[in-house]
Amino acid sequence: MTETADIVVVGGGCIGASIALHLAEKGVGKVILLEQKELAHGASGKGIGIIRTHYTHPVLAKLAQQSQQLFHQFAERFGGYDAGFNPCGYFVLVGEADVATLTQVVQMHQQMGIEVQLTDAQQVKAVCGELLDLSDVAAVAYEPNSGYGSPPKTTVALAKRAMDLGAEVRTQTPVLEIKLDVEGRVEAVVTPNGEIKTRTVVDCVGPWARQFAEHLGLEFPVTPIVEHVVVVERPTERAAFHPVISDLINLCYLRSDGEQAYTRIGNSDPKYHAQFALQKADEFHGQLFPHICEELHRKLIRRCPGLATVPVVETYSGIWGVTPDYQPIIDRLNYAPGLYCAVGFSGHGYKLSPIIGDLVSRLILGRVNDQVEMLNLFRYSRFQENDWIKSPFSYAQAQGLR
Repeated sequence: MTETADIVVVGGGCIGASIALHLAEKGVGKVILLEQKELAHGASGKGIGIIRTHYTHPVLAKLAQQSQQLFHQFAERFGGYDAGFNPCGYFVLVGEADVATLTQVVQMHQQMGIEVQLTDAQQVKAVCGELLDLSDVAAVAYEPNSGYGSPPKTTVALAKRAMDLGAEVRTQTPVLEIKLDVEGRVEAVVTPNGEIKTRTVVDCVGPWARQFAEHLGLEFPVTPIVEHVVVVERPTERAAFHPVISDLINLCYLRSDGEQAYTRIGNSDPKYHAQFALQKADEFHGQLFPHICEELHRKLIRRCPGLATVPVVETYSGIWGVTPDYQPIIDRLNYAPGLYCAVGFSGHGYKLSPIIGDLVSRLILGRVNDQVEMLNLFRYSRFQENDWIKSPFSYAQAQGLR
């Protein structure tokens, strides 16, 4: 007997799990989420999990604001499950070259109703003590409602809630092929266990986007990029928990852990991405590029000289799917009617996942409103049209990452 589904979501990261959940909430019928390995195996598995609203593009800022609100309400909104969200606050540090940009971005956010304020090094010191060297900081923005969460925990929470509402979640079930009928419409997905007949497939495979759609003749400009994190243990005198720090001078970001005196540092310098690009996401096996870990450690010491002698307890890597303009591809793909995609989030996916799940589910069901129409910014065809997403403001070095 041939298995059927109303909608098949492919990819068990936070985006796929969120879309499956919101579809199940809307009672669309039989929803199946397929993941090739385990939940949060890809980009959602090793993300540092920062949740912020600080974006130079107003649409991204609005989506981040709405998603952040959902993180604050996560357990209440999503069946009592925990996303590991810690609203510890978020500081953005800039040098002289970026003071005007920071001021403009903050003003834009305030007009949108985002809670953010310009402040100075004294407030950072009041919160962080003497942890940071702020001698080169010319301006600071502070988001009190931002912080960090756990991408793996969030992914599992969303998937469990989807199952509570009737969706099926199948791990260790790769999609080998999307079959089209004679008219070019989606007809089925092929797995090692057989075909699942369906007229609607949602591609949420993240860094695997390019290779996943090759057999359909679709060219997704999504490059798998290896990203690195260095973890140090703070000494007793600096063991106090600190907020998230976005350092747009040294092009890195820091966050502490809630349960132990660890600080994690990640890269926000786009110049490294070409060096860490893979031909296929299947080539990723947790490899490290030693010189970037050493550079991240140097950046940490530059910003936090008091941590110069503390031990490095871990270095690890994850994987992003990055597009040429560092923005996702979210669309209904008319090339193969019935196929939708939400891929290439370029490091933004986790923080946006709660709202993206809702909006993509509405797009699929034809429940278009002003919110759903915002997704047109992220259409697949923008790359063929040479209409890349451009922000009205740009930081001197961080560029598309903000």
